Amino acid sequence: MKKKIASLLMTIMILVCSIPSNSFADESKKTIFINMDRTSLESMLEIPAIKDELVKRGYIGLMNIRGDKGTDDKRSYASIGAGRKANVAADEYINFVENTEMNSKLYESSVGEKPKAINDITINMSLAASKQGEYGAILGTLGQTLSDNNINYSVLGNADMQVNDQLVKNRNIGLLAMDNYGRIPSGNIEDINIEDSSMPFGIRTDYDKLITETNKYYNNSDALFIELGDTYRLDNYRMNLNSKTLGQMRTAIYSNIDKYLREVFSMVDEDDVIYITSVFPSESDYKNKRRLSPVVKLSGDGKGILASSTTRRDGIISNIDLGVDILNEFGLSNELMSGRVLSFIDKDDNIGYLSHEYDKIVSISKTRSDIINTFVIIIAASWVIGMLAVFARNKIPYKEKVFTVIKELIKLGIIMPLAFLVAPLVNYRTEFSIGTTIIISTLVLYVLGKVLFKDDIKNMGFFAFLTIMIIAIDSVFGTYLMQNNIMSYDALIGARYYGVGNEYEGVTIASAIFGFSVLLNYKKIPKWLAAVALFIILITSAHPAMGANVGGAISESIGYLLFVMLIFDIKIDFKKVIILGLSAIAVVGVFALFDLVSGSQSHLGAFVNQILSEGPSAIISTFARKIHMNIKLAHTSVWVNILLAGIAVIGVLIFRPSEHFKRIALRYPIIFKGFIASMVGCVVALLVNDSGIVAASTASIYILIPIIIMSINMIIFEDEK
Repeated sequence: MKKKIASLLMTIMILVCSIPSNSFADESKKTIFINMDRTSLESMLEIPAIKDELVKRGYIGLMNIRGDKGTDDKRSYASIGAGRKANVAADEYINFVENTEMNSKLYESSVGEKPKAINDITINMSLAASKQGEYGAILGTLGQTLSDNNINYSVLGNADMQVNDQLVKNRNIGLLAMDNYGRIPSGNIEDINIEDSSMPFGIRTDYDKLITETNKYYNNSDALFIELGDTYRLDNYRMNLNSKTLGQMRTAIYSNIDKYLREVFSMVDEDDVIYITSVFPSESDYKNKRRLSPVVKLSGDGKGILASSTTRRDGIISNIDLGVDILNEFGLSNELMSGRVLSFIDKDDNIGYLSHEYDKIVSISKTRSDIINTFVIIIAASWVIGMLAVFARNKIPYKEKVFTVIKELIKLGIIMPLAFLVAPLVNYRTEFSIGTTIIISTLVLYVLGKVLFKDDIKNMGFFAFLTIMIIAIDSVFGTYLMQNNIMSYDALIGARYYGVGNEYEGVTIASAIFGFSVLLNYKKIPKWLAAVALFIILITSAHPAMGANVGGAISESIGYLLFVMLIFDIKIDFKKVIILGLSAIAVVGVFALFDLVSGSQSHLGAFVNQILSEGPSAIISTFARKIHMNIKLAHTSVWVNILLAGIAVIGVLIFRPSEHFKRIALRYPIIFKGFIASMVGCVVALLVNDSGIVAASTASIYILIPIIIMSINMIIFEDEK
C-alpha cells in the first residue's frame, strides 16, 4: 500500500513539474490591449469609464509613434509588434483575413507555412519592405514570442470603412499581434461590424457582439488584442461633417465605447493588466504637431505616469516599448526587440503633469524652426557683414563705431546657445513664453558679459566656459535643460530623447576647448588642470547615464587629447595620430562595457547589443544610415549655411590680409592651438555622427566667431592706428 501511495505521489510530482510555467497564466493574470486609434488623451478622458477609472488608479503616458522610413498608422502598429522601428508594405498590400479553404491554399503556396485562424495572405510584401528598413526590425516578434511560449492570444475587431460601396479593409491590429509569418492563432476580425447610417461610412462596431466575443476569448486566451475601429472611422470621415454632426457622432461613439469598457472592467480579474491606447494620433493633431499618442496602463491600484529607459523622460515612451512590456507581463523577453519595459512613477496629478509636459513639447516643436532659422541667419549674416565691412573699411564713416556694433552682433552667436540652454529653467509652456524667455535670457547674459569683461577675448571665453560648465552639470543631473531646449532634440521626432543632443555635441567640443584656451592664454589656470577638467567633461558627455552621446565621445576624445598634446608642445607625428584614433576607440569601448554591465541601456548599449545579435553588418548599416542622413541634411538643414559661411570666411582670411593667420597664431598661440584642435574635432564629428553637419556647424561657432573678432580688432582697431 505504501509503495502504491509513493508511486501515486511521484506520478503527481512528475506531472506537475512537466507542466510549463506559462500554463499558469490563465489562472494568474491576463493581458488585454484595447486600441482606440486616432484618439487624443483629452478625447479619451471624455469617455466616462476611462475618466472614472483614472481617478482611482492607472498609469498614463504619451507615446512616440515614429516608424521606419516614414510615420503612419501601420508603421506604428508594426513597430509595437516588432519592438523596433518597422517598415511595412503599402496599405493595399496588408490583407488580414480569417482562414478559409480558398485563402488557406493561397497563403500556404506563397508563404510556405501552415495558416492559422487569421493570416495576412500578402505578408511577403511587408516582410520584403521590412528587410529594406534601417533598424533591423523583425515583423511579428511579439506574436511569435507569445506563440513559442504557449501563450494563447486572440485578436478582435477592425477599422474597415465602406467607401463608394467598396469595403476598404483596415486590420492593422494584425501587424501588432501577428507572428513572423503574418499569422494570428484565434479571433474575429471579419464579423464584428454592423450597418448604421448615423455613423461614419454607414457602419460601426457591433458592441453587443464585441462584448460577447471579448468574454468568449477572454476565457480562452491569455492575451487579447482589440481594435475598436469607430474612432479611426470618425477621424477619416470628419471632413464630411460640420461641427454639429461631428459632435453628435463623437458623442454616440464615445457612449458605445463607454458601455463596452465598463463591461470589460467588470469582466476582468484584479490581477489582469489592461492597456488602452491610440496607436496613432488624429489627422488634425498630427498636422498641429501634437504627434504623441496616449497610453493608459491599468495594473494594480497604483496611480501615476509611465516611463521607459528608451526615453528616460517621465511620461514619454516609445511605441517600440509596448510590445516588450506586454511580453514582460508574461515573464518573457526577446533580444530582437530593442524597446524597454515600462516603469511606473507614482504621481497623483498625473493628467495635469502630462498635459503640461505635452504643451511644452508641442510649443518647443512649433517654435523651434523659426527661432533656429533666425539664429542661423544672424550668425551667417553677421559673419558675411563683418568680412565685407573689413574689405570696405576705408569707405565706412564712423568706422570704429560701426565695427564696434558689428562685433557685438557677431558675439550674439556665442551668447545665444547659452541663452537657449538656460531658458528652460523658467519651465515655459507656450510659444510666446518660449520666445520671450529666450530674448530676456540673451539680453541678461549680454549685459552680464559686458559688465564683467571689457576685453573681447575674455568676454567670449567667459560665455564659452559658462556654456560647457552648464552642459556638464546638466548631464550629471539628468539633462533637464537639454531635454527642454529649443536647440536640442525633439521628443516628437524621436531620434533622441536624452543626453547631449547633436546640436550641443558640437558645442561641447569647441566651447570647452576655446574656454580653457582663453583661461590658459591669460594664465588663470595651470595646463594640468585644463587637461583634468577636459577629461571630466568627456566623462559627462560620454557616460551612458549622463550625456550618452557616442559621436560626441569620439570627437571630444580626439579634439580634447589633441588640444592637450598641443598645449604641452608634444610633437604630432604618425604615432600620435594613431594614439588619437585608439583613444577614441578606447573611450567608446570603456563606456560600452560600462553600459552593458550597469544595464543603463543607452544608445551605445543598444548599438553594442545590435552588433552582438546581428554581427558586423549592424556596424555597416548604422554608418550607412549616418552617411545617408548627412547627405540629406546637406540638402535640407539650415545649419549647412553656417558651414558655408564659415568656409567662405576662412578662405578669405587665408589670403587677405597676407599671413593673417600667422599673426593670430603669434599673438594668441594657445588659443590658436585650440582652434586647430576644435577644427579636427569638428571634422571627426562630421564623419562619425548621423547629424554630423549639425554638430560641425555648432562647433564652428566657437572657432570662427573668435577668429573674426580677433581679425576685426587687429585689422581695424590696431593696424589703422
